[in-house]
Amino acid sequence: MKKLLVLVGLLGLFSCETEITDFKTENLSDALVVYGEMSNLAGPYTVRLNYTSGYSPFDPTQFQGQPIPGAAIRIVDETGSITALKEMQKGMYQAPATFLGQVGKKYRLEIRTADGLEIASDWQQLSLPVGLKSFTSTYKNADKVEDMYFKLQASVQDTRGTEDYYFVKRQDFIQFLTTCPNPPPPPAPVPVCYNKCWQATPNTQPILTEDTFLDGREIALPLVPIPYDDFTEWFVQLEVYHVDKATYLYWKRQEDQRILDGGIFDKVPAQIIGNLTCLNRPDRQVLGYFMVAGKSKERRLVDRYQGIPATSYQKLVSYIDFNKLRHQNSPLWDCRLAAWIPYNVGLALPVY
Repeated sequence: MKKLLVLVGLLGLFSCETEITDFKTENLSDALVVYGEMSNLAGPYTVRLNYTSGYSPFDPTQFQGQPIPGAAIRIVDETGSITALKEMQKGMYQAPATFLGQVGKKYRLEIRTADGLEIASDWQQLSLPVGLKSFTSTYKNADKVEDMYFKLQASVQDTRGTEDYYFVKRQDFIQFLTTCPNPPPPPAPVPVCYNKCWQATPNTQPILTEDTFLDGREIALPLVPIPYDDFTEWFVQLEVYHVDKATYLYWKRQEDQRILDGGIFDKVPAQIIGNLTCLNRPDRQVLGYFMVAGKSKERRLVDRYQGIPATSYQKLVSYIDFNKLRHQNSPLWDCRLAAWIPYNVGLALPVY
């Protein structure tokens, strides 16, 4: 009986779902990587072209991928209209700022590298953009500053009767302050002190959602809350892409592999093939994606100053002083030079 139970258990393990589609083991150090996107919003649209990271003990930049210069890149629509992209810097190509995607039209990306490789994406139709139905923040109080936060709520209104898939990017813009140095003794003039700057911390993990069980309903987006560790301004920008099923599955597989934790039910790590193909060298691997989608964008200010209880505000002031969040030990006349602030983007709030 014990042997029978062991056999049944082993059969159960072998029947677990795994994803091994397109699994290969060859060295992909010379595979091409393409990423670009276009939408109904104003560009300019950018396409990046590089090789996968190549190992060199003498050049650490190899781990970032080698850019591919000198390629001829264009976006073609279903009517045969062609828009050429210009190489702005090594491996980065950009469409004219006047070029705008049109809802309902089909587009594809075409590339010819300097060494003669011809690459093309699948045809993709630019879908109708979907805007946010709600986008708010709510302050949540607590005894300790470390436990205070702002809850973010955002949602999209799904359309009934169709399969809809959403890819959402989040970008935060956080104002920070520096301490101005003591002014020089008179009669020397006091220099202008620029002590308010912005940082744009990257968020590379998209929010993916679809309407399988929520057809025609309001779909909430899972958003990480904002800490109440300062009272400077904090903007949150959400870009909602209304994508097709193939695009959604591509990014979903990327996310599934990112969160692997070594469990027996995890999917097997494997290559994730995008929508690009090398036409004249079918054996040459092309990774990445060219995304065409209807897009909407909204930005909201989370007010971390108004409407806060007085006792909570006083706790925060003490917290800021104790943790030296004003960089009291490093006074500076120009916050743009604060190299210790990661992703410092200067005095102005970025437009993008």
